[in-house]
Amino acid sequence: MIYTLYLTQEGHTGQIPITDEEGKPFGSIRGRLDNPNHTLYLLDTSGNEIGRLFSDGTGLIASYTLDVVHHSLVHVKKVNSPQTNLFYITRLNYWVTGSIKQGSYSFRDGFKKVASVDTVVSDKGVTLTCQISREEDTPFILLIAVLFTQWHVTPLKLPDLLFPNLNRRQTSTASFFKLLLPYGRKHGRQ
Repeated sequence: MIYTLYLTQEGHTGQIPITDEEGKPFGSIRGRLDNPNHTLYLLDTSGNEIGRLFSDGTGLIASYTLDVVHHSLVHVKKVNSPQTNLFYITRLNYWVTGSIKQGSYSFRDGFKKVASVDTVVSDKGVTLTCQISREEDTPFILLIAVLFTQWHVTPLKLPDLLFPNLNRRQTSTASFFKLLLPYGRKHGRQ
């Protein structure tokens, strides 16, 4: 099965719509992982929860847990190796190989490829194309693909700048610099 996740859909704020290989709606993923308390939810077209992904907050390295309906908990673990960038999916015994930063990677059971994910820029915006060979792996692969995407495609958040309320009649350029330099000219050099 091939599933397409539309990451840049206008009008779908806070959710990622998913279609199957025939273009029919499959469901959506809602939520964000920018905060440890946040969770990603995979919902079907009726709004029923299929599964969720959340940070388990254990250890120094971020680890994530997948809770899919009628399945035991699955964890996403990063293998610490300076030579490779590998991830291991517990219970399923899958290794994630490829370039997560470039958006092209695969899930492997030993040497056998069970799923692949490709990031594509199309006329509908940025999409993830997930080709999954086993239907029971679908919720896991879709949630993990969004997790990896959020790790490397984070939204730009600009800080709020608070400037003091400057009255233009009383403040000149010289007095503005006195606000920035508390010692002024006389005390600056010794």
